[in-house]
Amino acid sequence: MTTIIPFLPSNVTTPEFSARLDGEDHTIRVTWNVAAQRFYINVYAADGTWVITIPLISSPPARSVLYASYDPFIGIVTVDMAPYGGWTTPYADIATKPGTIIHYTLDGFQPNTYNGRYRCLHIQPLRFTLPMPRDPGPLVVVGHVSRLLNMIQSVFTRSTMVYRNGAFEINP
Repeated sequence: MTTIIPFLPSNVTTPEFSARLDGEDHTIRVTWNVAAQRFYINVYAADGTWVITIPLISSPPARSVLYASYDPFIGIVTVDMAPYGGWTTPYADIATKPGTIIHYTLDGFQPNTYNGRYRCLHIQPLRFTLPMPRDPGPLVVVGHVSRLLNMIQSVFTRSTMVYRNGAFEINP
């Protein structure tokens, strides 16, 4: 279950909240770094021991998927995503080169077999492929594709902390 914690930025006070990461309680403090001119996330164990300090990195907004098709002969799904700014924005808004591998999260698809986190290969700026060894079934509803940046992945193996849309999203 995802816990969503709204974040009100302040370089005067230190916002603080509790989170359960990898099954243990932790305290998160968001501090402003004057030299770097940015916010940092400070994670402390329940006993007050410092765990990690990392910069606050915002995940980009999700993109709509225009089309997705499954190729049963090679076991891949090809996905075409919409550019930022709508359906008619030129392709110049994205700089992803062919051959780039990016971890994307697909959600909102029907059937649910399309939903999940995948290691994807870009074949064009707005087109990528992802492995899917079994036939996911006919596509009924086309969802969204997101690039979720987990800020705590270097320390915590089972939990994720993503910042987007002005809030922290914490998964156990």
